[in-house]
Amino acid sequence: MASSRGSKPARSPQPRRPDLTLTRRDLLKTLAAGGVLAGCGVLGACGGPRAKPAEADQTWKPGPPLRRDGVVIIVHDPRAISEDRRVDTGIVAGMLEAGLARLTEEADVTQAWRRFFGPSDIIGLKVNCLGAPTTHTHVEVALAAAQGLQRAGLPADNLIIYDRLTDELERAGYPVNTGRGLRCFGTDQRGYDAEPTAAGEVGSCLSRIVSEDCTALINLPMLKDHDVAGVSISLKNHFGSINNPNKLHLNRCSPYVSDLNLAPAIREKQRLVICDALEVIYDGGPTYRPSTTARYGALLIGTDPVAVDRVGWQIIEELRAQKGLKSLRAVGREPSYIPVAGDPQHRLGVADIARIQRVEVRVS
Repeated sequence: MASSRGSKPARSPQPRRPDLTLTRRDLLKTLAAGGVLAGCGVLGACGGPRAKPAEADQTWKPGPPLRRDGVVIIVHDPRAISEDRRVDTGIVAGMLEAGLARLTEEADVTQAWRRFFGPSDIIGLKVNCLGAPTTHTHVEVALAAAQGLQRAGLPADNLIIYDRLTDELERAGYPVNTGRGLRCFGTDQRGYDAEPTAAGEVGSCLSRIVSEDCTALINLPMLKDHDVAGVSISLKNHFGSINNPNKLHLNRCSPYVSDLNLAPAIREKQRLVICDALEVIYDGGPTYRPSTTARYGALLIGTDPVAVDRVGWQIIEELRAQKGLKSLRAVGREPSYIPVAGDPQHRLGVADIARIQRVEVRVS
């Protein structure tokens, strides 16, 4: 098990200063691929024209998307992030490839990606940038996924990196683009559904990026403690896909997080979770604090968001124990929405840790 042993956090919460030279160059190559996602430009008002997927070459015949309930791949490489919070783009890309190969049991990473997506899919990559510039899904992780999809044959036009606000994406270091090629913008550029979607006790207007523009989703959360919910990982990441997350924090967000993920546009479209655990906030979250953030150097990969969150919760508890902190249950912040997500009423995945296969992969 990788840990934060030997890391030396900064003395004060300074913004992460990644070396984006390679990722910027790769992004420009992506943008140069051309093309445009019809109808998915800067549309702020509800009720506007629906976006139409771009035409794509039918270069392969996809089967049903792979689903492996109760399986979580944890890929470790301590070289992925340095003590001064710089991320190595190439190492992250290699970690992602290794994790997908193990999850899909495919030797060819192109075939691994094609177990989830077809050539005509429009894929939304949901990152988490609420805590930018110090706390967010690392740009390198999202771009590694986008580049892997393109190498598998998905047009750049068919990929949208998104979160709630474009400004937060910019503050996190994401290269915002509403033009041609790989897109990156917030729901504030696209708007929310005119009518709410009801799911359990939740009624929320979904981002039109989710409900209209995309046929498939990749969830790219970060692994962190949360002062209300206990933890915030993949299930809660979709609070950034709705218009009213502020209304869903009562009772430690339970059952609201679980109910939200019952929404058909989320449940049926989400095909893969790639959790950024290069750094893990194990206490005091969701705000970044050097003293309670571990340089963990890992990605958690799976198709089961409940299992990913349950393993993520376990990792946070392990880090808390290493640091002499009480468990989340002992401090009154047990993330009760995770077991709810796996109960007979929700069936979103496997919540019983004894039934989850936690597969450790070490790249270095």
